[in-house]
Amino acid sequence: MKVNFTFDNYRVIEQADLIIIALKPYTILENIELLKRISSEKIVVSVAAFIPLSFYKKNVNTKEVYRAMPNVNVEVNKGFIALHGEKNANSSLIENLFGLLGEIEWVSEEVLDKLTLICASSPALITEIMDALEIAAMYIGIPQNIARKAIINILRGTAELATNKELQSIRNSIITPKGITSKLMREFIRLNVKSSVLETFIQASEDLEQIIMKLKIDHKID
Repeated sequence: MKVNFTFDNYRVIEQADLIIIALKPYTILENIELLKRISSEKIVVSVAAFIPLSFYKKNVNTKEVYRAMPNVNVEVNKGFIALHGEKNANSSLIENLFGLLGEIEWVSEEVLDKLTLICASSPALITEIMDALEIAAMYIGIPQNIARKAIINILRGTAELATNKELQSIRNSIITPKGITSKLMREFIRLNVKSSVLETFIQASEDLEQIIMKLKIDHKID
């Protein structure tokens, strides 16, 4: 397959049938005139956070606009991609395109914005947890290469289990009276690890709401 590339954005919007806008929100707002040159027969998909469909419908000639919120796992075709837009004859094209990168889910625009935190940002937090597990494994004497392999396998397997079983059911199937897992859970509860993770996301979600509101006010976005 031959792939053409260019640094000329005007050439892209003239020649491409489907245009994916993968820019930071403020960069998009600085290039409104570029968006206005997109012709009506084009299909537009924006992966930019927080910019609503109403903005594109106001500033882009085409009426066929979608939003997508992927995460970094698309690099290995294991992403979770939230999609938003009016389903029509071409929505299956969008599904098939992003479906190559992982699992897709059509959601409301409000949910898509909130998934910026859960879907797009949480892999950064998960890698920190994985790093902590790796350091703990090395501390008790497990070689790093084995620790890394074990942690990756455990996370992958537990995620697969969670598709068929309740989270609490998985936990309860492991804990035994006076067992090492019960002792581990005791420390987990004593140190408020679960509460800390919960509060981290709650605080971040409040910051997220403020960011969205400021963006809309500063740039008069409906």
